[in-house]
Formats: sequence, structure tokens, C-alpha cells
Amino acid sequence: MKRLGGLFLMLAGATGCVLDFNEFRRPSIAADGGKTVPPRFDSGFDASPMSTDHPAGTPDVPIDDQPSTADLGDPRCAPPRNAMIRLAHMAAGLGAVDLCMRRQGIDGPYSPVPSNEWPTAGIGYAMVSQHLALNSPVIAPNDRWQFALVQHGSDCATAVTGNVASLTVNIGPQSQSTLLFTSDFGSDGRVFGLLGLLSDQTCTNCPANTLDVRAVHAALGAAGERITLSINYSLPPPSPLQFVNVIFASNIPYGQTAPVGGAGFDCDPAWRGAADLPAPYSVQFAAQTVSDDVLARSDRVGLKGDLLLQSRMATVFFLAGNGVPTPAPEFVLCYEGARDAGMTVCDRIPATAVPRHVAADAGGAQDAADVPIDPIDAAMDDDVLL
Repeated sequence: MKRLGGLFLMLAGATGCVLDFNEFRRPSIAADGGKTVPPRFDSGFDASPMSTDHPAGTPDVPIDDQPSTADLGDPRCAPPRNAMIRLAHMAAGLGAVDLCMRRQGIDGPYSPVPSNEWPTAGIGYAMVSQHLALNSPVIAPNDRWQFALVQHGSDCATAVTGNVASLTVNIGPQSQSTLLFTSDFGSDGRVFGLLGLLSDQTCTNCPANTLDVRAVHAALGAAGERITLSINYSLPPPSPLQFVNVIFASNIPYGQTAPVGGAGFDCDPAWRGAADLPAPYSVQFAAQTVSDDVLARSDRVGLKGDLLLQSRMATVFFLAGNGVPTPAPEFVLCYEGARDAGMTVCDRIPATAVPRHVAADAGGAQDAADVPIDPIDAAMDDDVLL
């Protein structure tokens, strides 16, 4: 509680007035780079109890995303000795996979990840592996590497012709990256895999009163639209605001991250306030299109605040299928720098889809579990904090 109060006093003192979270709002930029329009807040704040499926307890895991044999000093800030890669499986409709890799034109056949560094069941939907060293040292600034995913249990010898998805990309020495695995529909209606590369950070340069947060759009059900993500939560007394409802990432294309900050990370004070919330306070996430249609709202969940405050970095994936298996929307929150049993520590947070015709007036309760609140007209003045 003291940390939370100190944070709000610090922010209020910096502005010389009562804290107003309007200053943390980010503009939504049209896909064509044209006129900037102010986004609306998602006004469907859900005050229902926190989900018991996601306790706020903290796992006993090392805050280290480097190999255990690495002697790198501070694991959160020192660059890795070799290029590092991990896989984020966010491909709706596709099963568990294994990762194969090779340096183009030099290493010969694709090689698998060492078995002691890869889950025995492979990487399945909504899972994120830990960062792994590439199977050969990366020396040149633009080494050309090929990555391929094969169905779990398949030999990497099949990666050339029988892969689920593949990517050829430049990798630099001491880089740290995420292979983002998503899916799309072919002309015949079948689902196929896509593989992209996101640059990661090993350390944040954000001010102490913020957290460095990155958002990734991996929702097949909204693949044709750019999305915006928001976070909301109640504040304990004597905070000057009743609750916070803040957009933290805007204008995200499918299969990519927000076009802000380094590698899509952005310093965010609202997330720092959320990390400082005492039990049993919880947060809720929402996803909406840049045209303000709300797509989904998450369950209310408690954050692992101590993990957030140690690495001070997080990545949020928004997922939603489109009639394929595992179609329900959800958010995957990964605590960067934390790993357990060969995996990045992530929480899968269920969400409820909001029908588009309901989203036009998103202020009303969305289901019978919502605590009744006064409806808020979505056309109200943007200057009002919802």
C-alpha cells in the first residue's frame, strides 16, 4: 500500500495537481498513417469478483531468461553471449510444434533444440518457451538464419518440405528475439501457419515509476483489423481517483506489436500502479478496434506484482480464434525475465467476447455475472475519464 501511495504522490507531485490519467492516453493512428484521432476508453468496466483460476500468488522461479550455465552478471540487463531465440505459439487451430533451425547455406540440415531445453510435449497454443541460445554462434552482424516449425514429434529432417511454418531472417550477435507463431486461412478455408520475428529487450530504460510493456496482436478473429488494448482497476483509498481505465497500446496490426518505443515496449505508469496493488485488488484487460468497437474483456485477475517489479518488463498477447479450435478470446501475460521448467512464466487470462452490435454502446453490463453499473453512452466527451 505504501508503494502504491508513493507512486501516485510522485506522479501527482510531478504534475503539480491531482493525478489525472488522461495524460497517459495514447492517440490512435489510422492504418494509412493519416489523421490522428483520439481513442475512447472502453467504458464497460467490470466490477465482478476476481477469478479464482488465476491466484495472485508468486511461483518460486529464478528471474533469469538466460541459460543456467551463463555467467553474465545481472541477468536482467547484461546482453547474452550468443544470440537468443524463443517461440511464442499463438496460432489458433494448429497443434503442438517443435523448433528447428540452421544457418543458411552453412550448417547443412536443420537441427532441433536440445531435448533438455525443450518441453517433452512440445510448445502448444498460448505457450511461450524460454529464450534459448542458437545452435551455432552468431558472429557476423547480419547472419542469415532459417527457422522452421514441425509438428511435435516429427524429425527436423522434414523441416524443408513438411514444416508447419518457416522463416528466413537476419540475426545479429547478442540479439534476443521472439519467433511469433500465428495462423491464417488459405483460399481453401484451411488454417496455415505464419512465422514472424519480434526483437526483445534484456533490460528496460524506463523511469522507476513506470513498467515497460509490449502488446502483441495475435487474434485470428480480428486479423483484418488493428487493435487497441487497455487496462483498468479500482484504486484503494485514499487515492484521488476511484479507478483507472487506460489505453496502453494502440494501432497494433495482426502478427505484430505496437508501433511505439524500442521493440514495441513502452513505458507505462498505469501498469506500475497495477503492479503495486495490494491483495485482493485485481485488474481487467480489454481489446477493441481502432474504430472503438470492443472485442473482448478479460476476467478480473491478480497480477504477479513482484515479478513485474523485478524485471519491470511484460508482454501481453491478445488471442481469439475465428471458428477454429480454441476460438475463445484470451490474454496471455508474460513476465519477461522469469522462467520455470524451460518456459517463460505467463498467465493465460480468459476473456469474454463482446458482440459487435453490443460494443457500439459498451457501457452496459455484458452478462449476468457483471455487477450492475449505470450505462455510459459511448458517444460521451473523450475528456471524461471512464
